[in-house]
Amino acid sequence: MSGLTTPVSDALSSRWRINVSGRVYGPYTGHQLKAFAQEGRIAPHSIVQAGEQGPWITAIDDPVLGQLFVQRQAAVQAQPAAAAETTHANFVIIADIRSRSSVPFEAALARQGEGYRLNPLVWLLHSDRSAGTLRNELVPHLGQSDTLLIVDATRSRTAWFNLGPEPDAKIRKVWKRAGDKTGN
Repeated sequence: MSGLTTPVSDALSSRWRINVSGRVYGPYTGHQLKAFAQEGRIAPHSIVQAGEQGPWITAIDDPVLGQLFVQRQAAVQAQPAAAAETTHANFVIIADIRSRSSVPFEAALARQGEGYRLNPLVWLLHSDRSAGTLRNELVPHLGQSDTLLIVDATRSRTAWFNLGPEPDAKIRKVWKRAGDKTGN
């Protein structure tokens, strides 16, 4: 029977690319995408490609990546009811919108919860969404030259779009959550 199925950890050594609003990122290993999924940076509806020749499909439909979301959904369902008390969070959203009007972005943001525009680049928001979900809802209203950083001030989480590889690495190094190891 051995050899008929590939363990998920072995399959995660493969590489995928991600398509966000027509812009292709990667390649990333499955291990990187697993971390992205845990952070909410990739969602079941994210568009991915296995290797460089595979078809573009949603992450949930990929035989390997789809397992990440099934496992995550099972963990969420197993959480105790007390977790419902902390379903709302406070967010700081920083968006540098250069490519088009900010009106569609602001309309999408208004649908996410109670908000306030602090200045031309910064919004405060109270919502029941996660940082990753907010990012996924707002990115379709951004252009290729726009940037977005979402800080979940309640849960100590972040999500971002279009900042580039260097800021991505620096954010991961600087932003630590309770329980994170600090000795990298």
